[in-house]
Amino acid sequence: MLYNFRINIIVRIAIILALVAGAAISFIQGYSLTSVFLGGLLAFGVSNLIRYVNQTNRDLASFIEGVQYNDFITTTSARHKGESFGELYQSFNMVNRKFQEIRAEKEANHQFLQSIVEHIDIGLLCFNGQEEVILMNKALQGLIHKSYLINLGGLQQVDEGLWSTVKQLKPGERELVKLTVDNKLKQLSIQCIELVLKGEHYRLVSFQNIQTELEQQELVAWQKLIRILTHEIMNSVAPIASLSSTISDVIAHRTVMDEGSMKHIKNSVDVIKKRSEGLLGFTETYRTLTRIPPPNFELVEARHLVEELCTLFQPELERKGIKLESSLPVQAVSFQADPALLEQVLINLVKNAADAVTGRVNPRIKINVQKVGAKAQIIIADNGPGIPEEVMEQAFVPFFTTKKEGSGIGLSLSRQIMRMHKGSIELHSVVGEGTVATLSI
Repeated sequence: MLYNFRINIIVRIAIILALVAGAAISFIQGYSLTSVFLGGLLAFGVSNLIRYVNQTNRDLASFIEGVQYNDFITTTSARHKGESFGELYQSFNMVNRKFQEIRAEKEANHQFLQSIVEHIDIGLLCFNGQEEVILMNKALQGLIHKSYLINLGGLQQVDEGLWSTVKQLKPGERELVKLTVDNKLKQLSIQCIELVLKGEHYRLVSFQNIQTELEQQELVAWQKLIRILTHEIMNSVAPIASLSSTISDVIAHRTVMDEGSMKHIKNSVDVIKKRSEGLLGFTETYRTLTRIPPPNFELVEARHLVEELCTLFQPELERKGIKLESSLPVQAVSFQADPALLEQVLINLVKNAADAVTGRVNPRIKINVQKVGAKAQIIIADNGPGIPEEVMEQAFVPFFTTKKEGSGIGLSLSRQIMRMHKGSIELHSVVGEGTVATLSI
């Protein structure tokens, strides 16, 4: 059998030429039937030649069609076509194998990611611009006790507040939502990111139940607060009780008061009065902490806020020999906030920084404004002695203070104000180098 493409072409052409010659001779000699028969064979031979030559084009078209319809199983063979087509069909088969490997790898990656999505204990929900749910993992099904969601509106049947929060949540934002399912309270921390795939926008929302963590943190916070409250109250109540007992004994055992006894009673009463006023001031401070007015939001320009802050503190800090620096961006950094409340936070932080650098060599406070993603940051740094780790852990606990004249509510109040702005306040300190306070809104 002939395997060479060229030989096959030559043979077919030779047969066609022979048929042409035979048909012509038969026609000339008057053999009409023979010439017609040979003409039919000639037409078949020409058709076969054309078909044979076009076989490569058909194989190429078939290969491309297979790629179009993701059919990478079919293989092509160069048999009967000779070595000249061997490399071409080997390339076809190599491309098919490569596509098969890519498909298998893609499927393996899909299964791997699917396993991760189903394994994690954080609920995930993905929906497109038409609010059609594309993905919903088992963790979310367990959180909301619903096996599937067709669209985002299905959350409305679970909880109106949850649905409203997810619908209005912007990419990068985090919200805390209370959800009660089967008489069990859940505190869900919800966060959203936006994805663009093939030109279509999707939103991926995560739901994390932090009820247990919140309860643990709440317990720790209460323990710290009770310990400090007990300490402060006992510092006032113990002397009052002791002095009251002493006065009672003096009055009970003496019918006539001499000058010394009267003086002793007066001094004791003065001390009782002083400690009572201190205790009253302490309760007023506590009331301040629990009665922060709701913020009146307006558009605030960070540059103006910092410039006003520097103008306020510059004279006082210059008298103390403290250098106040500011680094402000050229472009405007604006955000929604209550300027009065935010100014209260900044004043407290600058005062803390001023207290920290007092007595240091080349005391310096620097205020920096920057934008990180969608958030604005105001950073106040000092070159004070820094805060030890054991003190840092209690820095935001109400009434905890290391200052003789401090109330201990400044940082706690500042954190509450920042939370009301859906922002945060963070402290970073290195002993011997200084402290950095970062406000993020």
